[in-house]
This record gives sequence, C-alpha cells and structure tokens, in this order.
Amino acid sequence: MFIDLRMSKVIGVVSASLILGCLTVIHGQTSRTQTALSYVERGNNWLKKKDWERAIADFSLAIATDPRTAQAYNNRGVARQAKGESEGAEADFNRALEIDPRHANAYHNRGLARDHRGDYDGAIADFTKALEIDPRYANAFSNRANARFAKGDFAGAIADSSKALALNPRSRLAYTTRGLGRQKQGDFSGAIADFSQAIVIDPNHAEYHFNRGNAYFDQGDLERALVDLTRAIALKPNLVEAYNNRGVIYVTLRNLDLALADYDRAVQLNPHSAGTYMNRGLTRLLNGQAAGAEEDFARSVALDQTLKAVIEQRKNIARQWIAGK
Repeated sequence: MFIDLRMSKVIGVVSASLILGCLTVIHGQTSRTQTALSYVERGNNWLKKKDWERAIADFSLAIATDPRTAQAYNNRGVARQAKGESEGAEADFNRALEIDPRHANAYHNRGLARDHRGDYDGAIADFTKALEIDPRYANAFSNRANARFAKGDFAGAIADSSKALALNPRSRLAYTTRGLGRQKQGDFSGAIADFSQAIVIDPNHAEYHFNRGNAYFDQGDLERALVDLTRAIALKPNLVEAYNNRGVIYVTLRNLDLALADYDRAVQLNPHSAGTYMNRGLTRLLNGQAAGAEEDFARSVALDQTLKAVIEQRKNIARQWIAGK
C-alpha cells in the first residue's frame, strides 16, 4: 500500500524581544519532531517487511514523542488496516486529518478503509478529496474507479481508470477495473485489450487470466477462454470461480465428463456455493445422472431459495437440449 512520506514545513515569525527566550523551546520542539520522524522512518521499514506489530509500535512511539505527527497516525492506520483492525485504522486516519486537513494520503487511505467495509459513497468522497489536494494522485483515481465500479457506475469507473493510466501506464488495478467496466458495457474487445495489458505487466497473476477468459467467453471465443481459465487454475489451483466457469465452457463444448470434474473440484473447494451445485446438477442431468442431478438441485435451493425458479427454467432447457441431441 502506498504511503505518503512528504512532510509539510511550517515557518513561524517570532518577535525580536522574545527570540532569545524562545530558542530553547524551538530547539526542544525540533528535537522532538526529529525523534518522532526517526520512529516513523523505522516504522516504515517494518511496514515494507510486513511486520505490522513492530510498525505499529514504532508509529505509536512517534505519536508519544510528538502527538502532532500526522504521518505517524496515517502510517499506523495503514498497519492496522493490514492487520484487519479497521476501526482503529479509520480512527488513525481521522486523527491524521485533524492535524493536517490537506494530507492527501490520509484521505486516500481512509477511502480504502471505507471501501473495504462497503461504504462506497464515503470512499468516493475521500478519494475525491485526495484528488482535490493532489490532482496527479494516480492511486486515488484507480481506487475511486474501483469504488464506482462496485456501485455500478461503469462509465465513471472507465473514466477514472483512464485518468489513472494517463498518470501511471503500468497500473494493473486501472487496467483491470477499466476492463471490467468495458465488459459490463458490452465492449468485449476493449475489455480483452485491458486484461491483456494487465497480463503483460504481471503474467503470473491468476485473476488477470481469469478476467480475460471470461471476456473471451462473452465474445464467443471459447477456445481462448478455455486457455485463459486453464492458465488461471495452473497459477492458482484454489480459484473456485475458474473451475466453475471452465465447467460452463466444457458443457458448451459438450464435454460433460470434464465439466463434471471441474464442478466436483469447485464443490470441494467451496461446498457452500449454490450456483456450483446448480451447474453440476444441470450437467448431471445432461449426462443422464438424474438422481445425482436432483441431489444437487436440492442442495442448491437449500443454500439459496431464490434459485428454485431458475433451476426449473434451466431444467426445461436441459431437457430440450437432450431431446435435440
């Protein structure tokens, strides 16, 4: 996670009659500030090593030394967020902003914390504030795009991702979010191009291959979709969604045995997925395994009652498919 280490410099004017008496006070404050910043620097090194406990300890020492050190609150919030302490993280970001209302990174990080707990409006407001302070803050554009996508604002997500990429052409998040937004809008070629760029930057990231495979499927290119989903599984063997979606492709290609093998693996990895049970049930029905199909349908409905009508509709389609073989 990006940490802003910029420091603001404050210059005060002291009257000539008081300057001698103030020298020791100014020196003492400078010493405390320098000591606090040395703790911040050491805490940042622990952050880089993902040693959250030691990082928090050093940032807390910085705060104890100089309670006006906004960087210490901000960076302690980052460590707390990484540990899963969301409330403590937000409290730290709030305090950093009380001390320094123009701390763009604290707004950005609080936006990430709000996004993490599903407060997308709050997250967007914070990312927007960060961008008002620093209009070239590429990560704020990327993450605001992500929050807008989560809200269903696909046009806004695409626009923000494009702005992020203008500032940072190697932003994998921006390519991914823009690709997902384009896919939602039916621009499958544009989505594939974006996912391909993310893969160029990081060819060993399973989710990028997974996303491109889904876009190829939407485009009707089943062979390329199959290659990408298989690559995603090779990179991340526990990626449940890739097994499920590859199973769909195998069914479409009428390779039911391979489809069932993928659904079996998906169920092993996540025995609480109603959609996977439904898909396996339909595939079993197509494969002449009526009893096993009904067991899967029953499990699917037990997990999600809303699928009952969907299952009946798709069972009818499956029977038509069987009759037309």
